[in-house]
Amino acid sequence: MNVIHKRQGLAETADEIAQGLGTASVMGDRAFIRTPILFPSGTSVVVVLRKDRNGRFRLSDLGQGHEEARDLGITETFLAQATEVASRGGIGFDGHAFAVADLSKDQLVGATIAIANASSRALERALERADIRPADAAVAGFAGRLGQLFPAATIAREWEVRGESTHVWQVDVLFETPGRRAIFDFVSGHPASIALSACKFADIARLDDPPARFAVTRCKADIGDLLPVIGQSASVIQDDIGDAALQRVVFA
Repeated sequence: MNVIHKRQGLAETADEIAQGLGTASVMGDRAFIRTPILFPSGTSVVVVLRKDRNGRFRLSDLGQGHEEARDLGITETFLAQATEVASRGGIGFDGHAFAVADLSKDQLVGATIAIANASSRALERALERADIRPADAAVAGFAGRLGQLFPAATIAREWEVRGESTHVWQVDVLFETPGRRAIFDFVSGHPASIALSACKFADIARLDDPPARFAVTRCKADIGDLLPVIGQSASVIQDDIGDAALQRVVFA
């Protein structure tokens, strides 16, 4: 009977945390809270809640970010970024999972958000630092071409766009005129780059008034049969696209 009461209390606590965040379910002595915060793969970050014998609580991502990094082949980069993110955020990281312990009930909502953000941010930073990004010269050259072709447009590099999930994404180039707003982001054939690009564009595409979206790649063939994955929410163009064709697609 005591165990049943304990589980019911945990479920009620998890439901309170999940209100406005996501959904919660209880399995054994753990509650799993699915948050609206996303990994680059599009998977929701899940935070696990446990109640200690002293009535305090513990939260963890159970190494979900680490597992995503392993699947993408960027484990070492993730570990370095996770350690830094944890240190800056005052969150524990044991080389596998983010965790915070000895929490009161009033601290759980904020701590849940902190854990989910840390896990997602560490993986995103690892992707950005992995060898999957174009050289700065390639992005600068493409932005320069846009500026020459559209001298009246506003061109900005490394622009931040908040997606429908409320996550803030960084895109390589923002293009804006009174009648058009578009974003351009480079993607390589690396699976990690494709996963990040697909998630980023899909989240931005769900906005009520999204900008036009262009994934820029050196060669479409490098992306192979995953090209339609990105193509669901962005137009894919090569960085050597001709000037006339680029002018057409920007205002298509």
